[in-house]
Amino acid sequence: MAEAEITVEFREKTRQHTAKALRRNGRVPAIFYAHDEDSVPLSVGAKALERIVHSEINILNVIFPDGKVRKSILREIQQDPVTDTVIHVDILGIKLTEKIRLTIPIYLIGAPVGVKEGGILEHLLREVEVEGLPLDIPEHIEVNVSDLEIGDVITLERVSIDKVKIITEIHHAVANVIHPKVVKEVVEEIEEEVEEEAAAEEEGKGEGKGEGKPGKTES
Repeated sequence: MAEAEITVEFREKTRQHTAKALRRNGRVPAIFYAHDEDSVPLSVGAKALERIVHSEINILNVIFPDGKVRKSILREIQQDPVTDTVIHVDILGIKLTEKIRLTIPIYLIGAPVGVKEGGILEHLLREVEVEGLPLDIPEHIEVNVSDLEIGDVITLERVSIDKVKIITEIHHAVANVIHPKVVKEVVEEIEEEVEEEAAAEEEGKGEGKGEGKPGKTES
C-alpha cells in the first residue's frame, strides 16, 4: 500500500482561522480523530492534500507541529460541487495491528475475446470497499477480463484478495461484454424519446400561441 507524508497545523477557533480564511491562505480545514481520543481541529496545505486525494495513496504519515507522526487514512473528503476542490477532510488515526475499511479502485486488464469479435466492454463497477490490516490492503484491484465473450459478465464473486475481505456485495457486476446491437437499440430508444419530447413541446407552444385575448365581435 502506498504511503505519503503530510504536515498539519493546529487550528484555533478564531475569526482568523475560519474555513474561508484558511482557504484564502492555501490551506484546508481538517479534523483528526482516533479511537478513544478527542478530535483535534487541524489545517493542511491545499496543494499537498489535492495531490494525495487524486492519487492511490491510502496511508498517511501525519506530521504534527510537535513532531509526532501518526499513521492515518482519509476518512471523509468534502469537495466543492462546482470546482471539485477539497474544502474539508476528516483524518482517522489508525493502528497497523487493527483492521480498517477502505474503498479502492478496480482496474480491468486484458483484451476480452468478445471485444475482438465485435462486442463492447462495459466497466460497471469502478471501486470496491474492503477490510483488512492497513499494510495488507492493496492500492487497487486488477480484474482480468480476457476470457469474457459477448454476453459474459464478471462479478465480485470471482475476485479475491489475499488477507483482505471484500465488503461490497459480491453479486455486483464488475464488467461485461455486450453486443453492439444492444447499444444501438438503446441509442435509438433515447433518440425516439428526445424526438417525442421535442414534438410535444413544440405542440404545446403552438397551442399557447392560439390562445389570447378574445377578439371583439360586432353587434
